[in-house]
Amino acid sequence: MTLDSTTLDVLRSLLTDRNTAALATLHDDRPFASMIPFAAMMAGGRLRLVTHVSGLSAHTRDMRASPDVCLLVTLGESAGTMPQALPRVSISAVAKLISDDHPDHAAVKAAYLGKFPEAADLFQLGDFSLVAFEPTSARLVAGFARAVTLSADALAAAAGSSRS
Repeated sequence: MTLDSTTLDVLRSLLTDRNTAALATLHDDRPFASMIPFAAMMAGGRLRLVTHVSGLSAHTRDMRASPDVCLLVTLGESAGTMPQALPRVSISAVAKLISDDHPDHAAVKAAYLGKFPEAADLFQLGDFSLVAFEPTSARLVAGFARAVTLSADALAAAAGSSRS
């Protein structure tokens, strides 16, 4: 699927310019949403969204029990904009905890700290872990009546394509 340049710019802005996502997990067999910081990275042609989470948090326990998650990234609301026109991307993904000895640990850590250098001290705490979200599909709403469903490959291609 080919996206026009305006839609590509909306998607890239959501993935690279935004700092937080709503993370939906299953918690005691019920939907649960929380807020997480995230960074986007490309690795081997795949898009990954990465975060650093405490083992004490409910969403970390949830991801360990059921790694199927959904992340929602939105642009900020602005006066005069209809809520239905708010650009957003909902990304279904599989959460993978990245241990210190995982071969991708250094790259995932670098991507996260590249966006959040102030979080470096949190890596000294033993209960924090890196998580890489591997997208399975996405639903992009680039504005009112401008929605498209993307496969994981199409999402990676769009996110990894160069800006014009």
